[in-house]
Amino acid sequence: MNILLDGLDFHESWAYKALKNIIKPEYKICVIPFAFHEDWIKNEAEWKKSYNKISGEYYKNIVTPFYTYGIEDDNVTLVNYFTDSSEGAKTKINSADIVFFTGGFPNKIMSRLLELDLVNTVEHHSGIIMGWSAGAMIQCSDYYISPDKDYPEFIYEKGLRCIENFAVEVHYKNTDSQKKSIEKYIRENRKMVYTTQKQSAIIVDSDKVTLLGNAKVYKI
Repeated sequence: MNILLDGLDFHESWAYKALKNIIKPEYKICVIPFAFHEDWIKNEAEWKKSYNKISGEYYKNIVTPFYTYGIEDDNVTLVNYFTDSSEGAKTKINSADIVFFTGGFPNKIMSRLLELDLVNTVEHHSGIIMGWSAGAMIQCSDYYISPDKDYPEFIYEKGLRCIENFAVEVHYKNTDSQKKSIEKYIRENRKMVYTTQKQSAIIVDSDKVTLLGNAKVYKI
């Protein structure tokens, strides 16, 4: 199963009724926070400052929604890009019920997964793969990035081979740039695009797609 999110608001009432039957209190979560830019986190010390379980701001933002579903800190592990070996990271992923990808830069997620030889491990994970923003985009095998302040031009990228038949436009604001990018993708790939904004989730369970909140299929 795949869950694509726009943000870290999936504990709110718009999503809770559906997701409480999916996210169980006993589940183990493996967070893969690979979406960071080098300007955000430069080394192991900065990573620990942001992701430690006591005072890490990024850590708390990620896990707070899971608390609503009864999951405690003891059931959360993180893959540390700076210290974990490939084998150590694979063990964490394979021990988890949910693999969770963070928001940020999608191409950095994929490059770091490739670097640590984790792509195949994630693609064959038997549990749930979740992610927000960039962590939603990379779940689609052929995703694209619309021009914005971080990416000046439309680009195609290769994601995980989890979802083959659509892509997602996160943080949708109905801008001309977004609409042109979506329509370009649909025209050139003959696949669907779903849009998400705040309070949006897409649940993919085999061939069944369920839209929650403000998630919509884009119609030309």
